[in-house]
Amino acid sequence: MYFSRELSIYNAMEPIVSGMFEDHYVKTGILKCDCEKCQMDIILRTMNQVPPHYTSGQAGEAYIKALYQEPQLQSDILRELTKSVQVIEESPRH
Repeated sequence: MYFSRELSIYNAMEPIVSGMFEDHYVKTGILKCDCEKCQMDIILRTMNQVPPHYTSGQAGEAYIKALYQEPQLQSDILRELTKSVQVIEESPRH
């Protein structure tokens, strides 16, 4: 199958994970190291642990974001973020 350049594939979990990380870890100042490399590693590790939700448009993205207003799904992401913070803080790459 060939995809035209006008269609793009987007993982709607990226802004959800990034937003939760920002709200729960960056803004609170509880990270041992808040350098960009550590922050990116935490987000990337978390993204590899949560199921991806791909979409090709804004309607799909809005639907997925609405799903993740569910407290249990938010809790699942926060749990993975917490694990990622622990892993990266134990072995930072810098």
